[in-house]
Amino acid sequence: MNTNEIFANQLDSVYEIQISRGEKMNALTDAMYGSLVSHLNYAENSNDIKVIIIRSDNKHFSAGNDLADFLETEFNNESNVIQFLRAMATLKKPVIAAVGGAAVGIGVTMLLHCDWVVACDDTKFSVPFIKLGLTPEGGSSRLLAQRCGTARAHDWLLTGRTFLADEALSCGLVNKTSASIESTWGDAQILAKGLTKSSLRALTDTKALLKADEIDSVLVLMEKEAKVFASALKTTECQNAFNAFLNK
Repeated sequence: MNTNEIFANQLDSVYEIQISRGEKMNALTDAMYGSLVSHLNYAENSNDIKVIIIRSDNKHFSAGNDLADFLETEFNNESNVIQFLRAMATLKKPVIAAVGGAAVGIGVTMLLHCDWVVACDDTKFSVPFIKLGLTPEGGSSRLLAQRCGTARAHDWLLTGRTFLADEALSCGLVNKTSASIESTWGDAQILAKGLTKSSLRALTDTKALLKADEIDSVLVLMEKEAKVFASALKTTECQNAFNAFLNK
């Protein structure tokens, strides 16, 4: 499952998945999504793993989709990116994200499926779908408002503006901030180690109760979002925005 761009380490019962494409600010390709799905499925099905950490091995968390790769990959409900989002939405085990640098697009929306997010003080978040003529994905059209409030979700999704870690912390997108990326990773590991003191049954049962009946409705929403997103991809507005971005 390990590749040059996605790899994992297991320490005791903590499974740490790392994104390693620093030269592209960890922009995610179709192949990387496929590898992420494999790692998540492995962690979910292993009786030896209690907690999952998702982080990068460099300053940036993820600049979102690699647009050039995305244009060359057929997008539908079976795409690796959709399978990744479904996997994140349905994980039974606790997931911790350690975030720094750039967190863009899916680099933000995947956080809505994490149970704890630690961010470096210098993290710059954005969900700039609208700037590319696109629409929200990953359940964010509902989950962002549930987590951060309707006003904040409308602001971020309708403007696509950049916001910083202190704003993300103030509204609950982030649970804790740290001064450096190294301390961010360390805080995530400390939290994960603390969680492993509980039984796997207690952890998964508690998470199931916290999510209640949300999972099924989120999966339905994600399918609806994907259809709207796929339609947007075919528009001239979207194609022009992609070309302008790639050629700048």
